[in-house]
Amino acid sequence: MDLITTHVNADFDGLASMVAARKLYPGATLVFPGGAQEPVRNFLALHDLGLARLKDLDLTQVTRLILVDIQEPERIGPLKDLCLNPAVSLHIYDHHPDADHAGGGAGLLRADLRVVEQVGATTTMMIERLQAQSLALTPFEATVLAIGLYEETGSLAYISTTARDLEAAAALLRAGADLNMVSDRLRPHLDPEQITLLNDLLHHSEVYYLDGRKVLLATSTYDRYRGDLSEAVHKLAELEGLDAVVAAIAMEDKAEIIGRSRRPEIDVGRLLQEFGGGGHAVAGAASVKGKTLIEIKERLARLLHEQFRPTLLARDVMTRPVKAVEDEATVAEAGDRMTKYGVNVLPVLDNKERYLGLVTREIIQKALFHGLAGASVRTVAQTDQYQAEPDTPFREIEARMIERNQRFVPVLDGTKVVGVITRTDLLRTLHDDVLAAARARVKGETPSASSHRRDVGSMLKERLPARVAGLLKQAGELGDRLGLLVYVVGGFVRDLLLGIENLDLDVVVEGDGIAFARALGRQLAARVKVHERFGTAVVVCPDGFKLDVATARTEYYEYPTALPTVEQSSIKKDLYRRDFTINTLAIRLNGRFGELIDFYGGQRDLKEQTIRVLHSLSFVEDPTRVIRAVRFEQRFGFRLGKETLTLIKGAAKMDLFHRLSGQRLLTELMLLFSEEEPRKAVARLGELDLLRFIHPALAWSSRLAALLKGVEQALAWHRLSDLRQQIDPWLVYFMAIMDVIPHKAVGETLMRLALPDRHAEKIRTGHRASPRILRQLAKRPPPSPADTYRLFQGQADETLLFLMAKSKSESAKRRISAYLTTDRHVRPALTGTALKAMGLKPGPQYKKLLETLLEARLNGRVTSEAEERALVKQLIGG
Repeated sequence: MDLITTHVNADFDGLASMVAARKLYPGATLVFPGGAQEPVRNFLALHDLGLARLKDLDLTQVTRLILVDIQEPERIGPLKDLCLNPAVSLHIYDHHPDADHAGGGAGLLRADLRVVEQVGATTTMMIERLQAQSLALTPFEATVLAIGLYEETGSLAYISTTARDLEAAAALLRAGADLNMVSDRLRPHLDPEQITLLNDLLHHSEVYYLDGRKVLLATSTYDRYRGDLSEAVHKLAELEGLDAVVAAIAMEDKAEIIGRSRRPEIDVGRLLQEFGGGGHAVAGAASVKGKTLIEIKERLARLLHEQFRPTLLARDVMTRPVKAVEDEATVAEAGDRMTKYGVNVLPVLDNKERYLGLVTREIIQKALFHGLAGASVRTVAQTDQYQAEPDTPFREIEARMIERNQRFVPVLDGTKVVGVITRTDLLRTLHDDVLAAARARVKGETPSASSHRRDVGSMLKERLPARVAGLLKQAGELGDRLGLLVYVVGGFVRDLLLGIENLDLDVVVEGDGIAFARALGRQLAARVKVHERFGTAVVVCPDGFKLDVATARTEYYEYPTALPTVEQSSIKKDLYRRDFTINTLAIRLNGRFGELIDFYGGQRDLKEQTIRVLHSLSFVEDPTRVIRAVRFEQRFGFRLGKETLTLIKGAAKMDLFHRLSGQRLLTELMLLFSEEEPRKAVARLGELDLLRFIHPALAWSSRLAALLKGVEQALAWHRLSDLRQQIDPWLVYFMAIMDVIPHKAVGETLMRLALPDRHAEKIRTGHRASPRILRQLAKRPPPSPADTYRLFQGQADETLLFLMAKSKSESAKRRISAYLTTDRHVRPALTGTALKAMGLKPGPQYKKLLETLLEARLNGRVTSEAEERALVKQLIGG
């Protein structure tokens, strides 16, 4: 007899895996070794799955035992003896790898077949085997399997969920799984007893911070609850939005411990093995007798700190490099430096860059008040502040900062300051989820446990070509060897999260970016173009793929609209200098590869589809960001944040645009006109009264709207026609906005923006010639093809496309189309050599004859070489 079973206190994953196993082992008997969770019992009360009762079976007849979702002998109750019988063949299917169990697999059952794979649910493994054998599921069977799969993976949201689980879910849906039944089973309403239990757990709970991870330890003496304790603990984890929850609940003669974790590094399965239980990284359980809840809680707290080693060190959270002040600088100079760099504390260094102490803005202001502006900053520095080292555990730094009320901790390597940890760094590491949860509750959403750091490593692998993902991995590994932190940043990260293809890689290095680029170039056999002044380089791979590398920088502006002064800094400062929050995202390429870093709320604004600046002087420092804000708003279909919109209007009133260099304004306009739909962006600039900064005579109008719409259509035709001639699409849009202002204003604009001569001449010619050419095309009778040829000859393709956009005549558009696609390439079959062979003496008549032949060809009078020869003879009277 074949017997299929699972662990005691069976859950839906165990039940579903048993149902699937019966398809693989036809005729096998299903049996629980000892009880099931309440939701499973309730389900079986309504649906008969043909399970036998253990007491009704003759176990001596069992020749093969199939275990699913279990491989530990202590969790199969009375069937343990059967497992130890060498005459019984044992097959095991489990999704808990050996490493998740005590002793790395020691004490596990012997097996003739052991299939253990790291997926979110054992059900997934069974579905894959059913597919491999082409075994079909009924809709009800698919529903049972879906309940097991969704329960074990938290509706495919647990950190342990894999791509295979999603593919298995898709297979079940195709087989007819009823998601309404799945939802009803997995999301029951809270009953009064469950609410009472949750309330008791919350009132007797304590949060433990483990290197920025939040673990809730809760206890309850409410012993009248008869429901599924694991479901109650799961609800508790959802309510609090924590990284992990461990609850100990007193029953009549024992205590039940249930653990749930969203972080695999907080392994609740391993934790509860210490109490004789088990499970896996994200879920575990244990039963304890003879211990009080206080004893259990104290032991849990101790084990958490023992097992969760301090992996978070000062070097992981510190900001670097550090802005400092020399000890001989004056108090006034120190104050100026704080304002320039936007900081409130500066380390004080001697002439050998050795750390001496700290000076705060508060101290500086008091010193200035007392007339000490010219005093050495060394005389007012604090020298007794707590200092950390790069390998100091974060939890120690946290404790010292709280004890000493210290908001700024220098991190020293010997006597050198290699980084700093601020109160903001501390709060972000510990409590970033609090802000996220508060925002969610305000909007009526369910708070999540997300923070400003999240793992997107799998997203990099799935959404990028293998070549590019491998290149990022190589860059990170090189950073490890060189002792540098390496990140990919900016638009690439933004578009990755939006699901938009973007392979423009911008890599930022905390340290010497140029040295890193050269080392990467040697490793890849690539060319490296260096820009020493800006601390940047371009790595050009042998296949032509490019990678931009920069040193992490900070910048400040000497005056509004000036180009920024750039200095080496940290990734945090580097991201702060960027234009909008959605562009401040970074992904670590080493240390913790794939970790998304979000200091400034970029993820939030992507979700809320909002364009937001980082600080209130952003547009004052660089007014071109206004155009960029509109460009991103229209590209992504986002909206300008309320404060950002107010700041744009303020910048317009301050009239800062006129102080911009023409080249910088032109660059932004070229980028805007290179977008997919520039018309919407120009309309938005008009709505915000910003077109006047291109020229005071320029304003949004129905005429301009029609012109830009026409340009869109003309350029779309050009793309579809697959013409060989390369054009500058942005130039056609520029011609359109110049067409609605007087000729004198056009000249002023071209001079103001300092357009290159080749572009400026095309715009001038187009502005002057377009009315004349369109009048000629509108004549009656219409000009011949040859006349049209002469009319268009010498005009730039951009000018002709603009004419196509401007013309309201379909006939004129067809003439332009015919010229661009066909007529411009027409040539007579006869050449000068052929004319000479016909007996004609070389001379001016050659040119006239060839022009006549071309005209005849264009007008259709001749269509072959023979007809051309006949025409030549007619013309020369022969």
